[in-house]
Amino acid sequence: MTAFVPLLEFGNRAFYGQQSADGRVVVIDSPREVDRSDVPIDPPRDVVVHAAYMAAPVATQLLRRGFRGFIGVDAGIGRNASGIGGLPLADEYLVPAAAVSVYSCDMCAGASVWADGVISSANPSAAALGVQPGQSTAEAAALMLRAPLGHTRDLRGSLPDTDFPLQPGQDSRVFGCWSMSLVHGERAHDVFCVGTPVDTTMTIYIHRHGIHPAGIIGSDGGFGRHRMAVAGLPILQAMGIPCAAVSHLSADLGDPRSIYHDGRISLVNDQARDAGVGLGMSAVDAADRLLSRPGTN
Repeated sequence: MTAFVPLLEFGNRAFYGQQSADGRVVVIDSPREVDRSDVPIDPPRDVVVHAAYMAAPVATQLLRRGFRGFIGVDAGIGRNASGIGGLPLADEYLVPAAAVSVYSCDMCAGASVWADGVISSANPSAAALGVQPGQSTAEAAALMLRAPLGHTRDLRGSLPDTDFPLQPGQDSRVFGCWSMSLVHGERAHDVFCVGTPVDTTMTIYIHRHGIHPAGIIGSDGGFGRHRMAVAGLPILQAMGIPCAAVSHLSADLGDPRSIYHDGRISLVNDQARDAGVGLGMSAVDAADRLLSRPGTN
C-alpha cells in the first residue's frame, strides 16, 4: 500500500454539545466511532449527533445501542429518500430522529454538523417534540432530550454487517457493503460498491483496515457543502485507489445492491478515469472496467 496516510484525527473529536439534568447531547464524527469516543456515552440517556449519512443501516446500529434520539446528515436525501431512510425506521420504534442538510455543514465533521447544521427532515416522533425543518442542530437536539429514555434492541438489519458478493457465482469479484468499516484485508483483486458517500470517513477505515482494492464505487451524497460528501476521491487517489461516485439521484443510499445495479457515475478520480470509467456510465460497467485494470487479475 502507498505510504500516503489520510488525516487520522477523525473519530477522536467527540464532545458534549449540551449537558443538562435531562441528559447529554454527544457530538461525534461517525456513529461507527461510538466505541472510540473520547467522552463517555450512555445511549439510553443521550442523544447523538453524528456527521455520517442517515440511511437505514446507520439507524439500525443506533437503535441497537438504544440511543434516546439521533441526528445525522441527509446526504442530499436522494432517490427514494434513501439518504434519510433511517428516519422512518427509527419512527417504527418511536425514537426521534432527524437529518441536517448536507449543504448546510461539512459532512464527516461532527463539530460542523453541530455548529452549522440546519434540519432538513424529521420523523413524526421528533416532530411531536417540536423538531422541524429550519431549526439548528442544537435546537433540535435539545428538544430530543425530552424523549423517553432509550433502550437496547436485538434488531436485525436489512443488510449483513459484512461485505457480500454482488455477482452470481463463486468467482464473484464485486462485493457490496453499507460501510467500508466492515471490510478488512487488502482485497487487491476485488471491487467494492458501498452504500455511503465517498467521503473522508471512508478513507480512514480503508487505512485502518489495510484495504487496497481494485476499486471502490459509492454515492456522491449530493456533493454537499465544500464538496465534503465526495472529499474521499482525491484522498483515495493519493492512496493509489481508483474510486468513482454514482449520482445520489440514480441509486439508493445505504444499499450497495442499488449502487451497483442502478447507479450512474457522476464523478471519478484519476485512477478510475485511466481505467476507462466515465461520467454517465453504469456502475456495472464501471466495476468491469476497474476489474480489467492491469494488475487486478
